[in-house]
Amino acid sequence: MSRVPPTLTNYRVPRAVLDDTGALLRERGLLGFEAVVLWIGRVDSPTEATVLAAVRPGQVAYRSDDGCAVEVPPDALSEIISLLPAETFVLARVHTHPGAAYHSPVDDANMLIAHEGAISIVVPDFARDPVELTRCSVNELRHSTGWRELPPDDVDAAFEVS
Repeated sequence: MSRVPPTLTNYRVPRAVLDDTGALLRERGLLGFEAVVLWIGRVDSPTEATVLAAVRPGQVAYRSDDGCAVEVPPDALSEIISLLPAETFVLARVHTHPGAAYHSPVDDANMLIAHEGAISIVVPDFARDPVELTRCSVNELRHSTGWRELPPDDVDAAFEVS
């Protein structure tokens, strides 16, 4: 398989990866900055994938009177992609907000990942608490309609944390 299929509907996420995600995000959040990690994984079938690791790429975080933002420079993303083992992919982008979890217009425009069916997860409160996906804003990209937030029941159905 040479790319992430647009038909993925089920993701296996080991509890250790979810815990690593929280720790990587929280580290920057304690300093008052947003952060982003990428979930790296393998595609097991046209509808299933397994997340193998949370990786924090090089990034630049901004904080001003207008709010916070985080950006992954193109060279940092290229470096991550070039180091991926064969048959592994960036399956999702996970990042923090200082308060409520929602997919902002800046998040919509940030095309760090842009494949059909891409997943973008926003963790509230700088990941101060352990990451629980149903408390996050989990969003899916469909090129015909843009980013759409999944309701909690769909998140429960799509993500198996073990």
